[in-house]
Amino acid sequence: MFKVDNYYLDVDKVSKLEDKEERQRIHNYYMDMLHSAHDNRDGVAKSLFHTLYNNEYLKEVRDEKIDKILS
Repeated sequence: MFKVDNYYLDVDKVSKLEDKEERQRIHNYYMDMLHSAHDNRDGVAKSLFHTLYNNEYLKEVRDEKIDKILS
């Protein structure tokens, strides 16, 4: 199972969405992913993770640290 601790919601990207309902939906997906992972519902958590990650709403902490070191 992936570690949800390694990822966070890209709030900047979400806040740029024009549709308020879409912004809320993304936040709900993220919260549902966290709750599902906490409740050991791995299938649900993975599905939500892939939805958010593939649409670039999640950032990886590791990548952010590497970018800071290299810049």
